[in-house]
Amino acid sequence: MLDKITLRRHLEQGLPILIYDFDGREEETDMVFYGEKVTWKVINTLRTQAGGLICYVTSKDIGQQIGITFISEIIKSNYPKLYKRPKYGDEPAFSLWVNHIDTKTGISDEDRAKTIRELHAVVELVENNNIDEAIQKFYNEFYSPGHVPILLSRGLSTRKGHTELTMALFSYLGLKKSAIIAEMLDNNISLSKDKSLIYSRNNGFPLIDGKEIIKEVVGL
Repeated sequence: MLDKITLRRHLEQGLPILIYDFDGREEETDMVFYGEKVTWKVINTLRTQAGGLICYVTSKDIGQQIGITFISEIIKSNYPKLYKRPKYGDEPAFSLWVNHIDTKTGISDEDRAKTIRELHAVVELVENNNIDEAIQKFYNEFYSPGHVPILLSRGLSTRKGHTELTMALFSYLGLKKSAIIAEMLDNNISLSKDKSLIYSRNNGFPLIDGKEIIKEVVGL
């Protein structure tokens, strides 16, 4: 059973949790931080200890509120020959790639932290029902393409990737729909489940299996 109080406290302290998806799917572990707590040190940790693509995660509903959609829809319409599903079968969660206007190149740890902090502020405005202000902030303060990909959760009933697992867990914990994630890599492949468990134990970062999230949040 997921310990809601401990997990929420852990994330609100700016510490990561680890989420493994499922055997037979990607079979990958993502390092996850709460968007509200991002600093350049968080980005540095994701970059050096996880190693995969650093992505900002929110929900499809939030995306719709500010008027953004999945990049796959744009690809289908404009470059149909390039549209293909990944081998694990799900539609991708990617939306736009953005930088905040106050960043320099957008790629440094501090630049990406700045972009993510401001994306969190947009989400916070939406969740507080300040939709017009959120839209104004997003379109006035961000540009695309940039160095921070936004992922939109399609919901666990549609897709069971790390994006959806993270957003379902955050909702369960009572946190805003705002996270930063990166896949954990090994020397030449993704970090195995066994090695993820060792890393979790050595560093005191909770490792949560996707099956646990499905059971607790969806009740299956």
